Amino acid sequence: MAYNPDEPVFNVQPETTIELAVGIEERPKEWWKTIFFAWQITLVDFTPFIWAGMFVSLAGLPDTVIPIMIRACFLAMGIGTLIQTIFGNRLPIVQGPSSAVLTAMGPVTATYGFPAMWGAVIVGGLIEFFIGTTRLVGKIKKFIPPVVTGAVVATIGFVAARIAITWLFTDRQPIHFILAAVAFLLALVLKFRFRGMVSNCFVLIAVMAIGVVAASIFGIYDWSRVAAAPLFAMPELFPFRDHSVSGMSSFVVFSLAAIVGGFTGYVGSIFESLGDYAATCAIGKKVFKVKHINRGIAAEGVGCIASGFLGALPVTSYTQNIGIIAATGIASRFVTQIAAVMFLLYGLSPKLAMMLACIPRGIVGSVFLVTAGLIMFSGIEVIFSDKRNLGNNLVAGTAMGLATMLPLFAATAGAAWVRTLNPFVQLIMTNNIFIAVLAGVFMNIFINMILKPKNSLNH
Repeated sequence: MAYNPDEPVFNVQPETTIELAVGIEERPKEWWKTIFFAWQITLVDFTPFIWAGMFVSLAGLPDTVIPIMIRACFLAMGIGTLIQTIFGNRLPIVQGPSSAVLTAMGPVTATYGFPAMWGAVIVGGLIEFFIGTTRLVGKIKKFIPPVVTGAVVATIGFVAARIAITWLFTDRQPIHFILAAVAFLLALVLKFRFRGMVSNCFVLIAVMAIGVVAASIFGIYDWSRVAAAPLFAMPELFPFRDHSVSGMSSFVVFSLAAIVGGFTGYVGSIFESLGDYAATCAIGKKVFKVKHINRGIAAEGVGCIASGFLGALPVTSYTQNIGIIAATGIASRFVTQIAAVMFLLYGLSPKLAMMLACIPRGIVGSVFLVTAGLIMFSGIEVIFSDKRNLGNNLVAGTAMGLATMLPLFAATAGAAWVRTLNPFVQLIMTNNIFIAVLAGVFMNIFINMILKPKNSLNH
């Protein structure tokens, strides 16, 4: 059968009740609205501040590395997002540091040093680009019907909620909780009691009003860090060559062990992106096509290669941005491109980046909790758009159950045992989205394609 890039992934397009204010191929009528919408995206998608610190801890590196890596990650976000939205699947997808690849690259860096990490990042990006351009991922579309995709999207909502809760409890002083609660309530009021620009920009308004203005009044916004940061700094290729754990000072080293260990993270990233693409299409009222998968994965590979040269963490699609689209109704690809330019500015201007870093995480988390709930329910709606029967109920239920509870077990009661497993098995047991896709695809094949149950629960 000839390859058809416009072939739909699903026989029936999933539907959601989310109303769009600006479609994927549309632009806001006023330029200042575009700026506000784009800025709003950057306020939620600024996890380089979190992932850079986590990576440094995993790799056993000094804290002095963190500010440089934050800037490098912002540059990689801007470049990766522009590649994806212009040349890739052309969806409003924000590319950012991948938590899945991060957890794989941390031990690689600790053992083999930064040059080996760069080699693993670059080769991993090349392999991901090859997978996309050869259409390997797009050929599995029949194994990911709406019931599987819906389970993945709902799981993404759970992951988004976990991120929001983690941010919410970053600082446990009473004033932080009070301001977070006020920001949460303000976000709801802005979203449901107002219309137009105020409703669409409820995340930006709530975060700035409480996270900057109110936080400054109560003395918990650190303006001294903003003042101390330089306004402009040029990027540097391979900026960490002097921080090699193994003592090597070369630009890049290609180690087979490092490449294999690092690519386990890429596998999880690819599966995670499949769910993000499907969710973006469902929320954006766009038919999810085979080309979205193939071009998207290829573009992510190119973005990861660029990340390796910049000394940044590899990039993948960002679940947070799906929440912004669901909550605000702004799905414009053009707005996402403007946000990409802002990410580049953050990378070139440490002062701008520091202004975002100083917004208390708890306040951002409380507002982001609203968007996480919207993602969860949009996933449930996608599940319900598929045929209702016992088989599909088991597919979705098992996928979501394993995806939410297996990582919890791995982080609590089973933590000591999980640490004794090889890196790839650890990835399987700790990556929610990877588990959801893997379990959903397996259950769909075994139940709906092999067993083919006759009994149904029609509703």
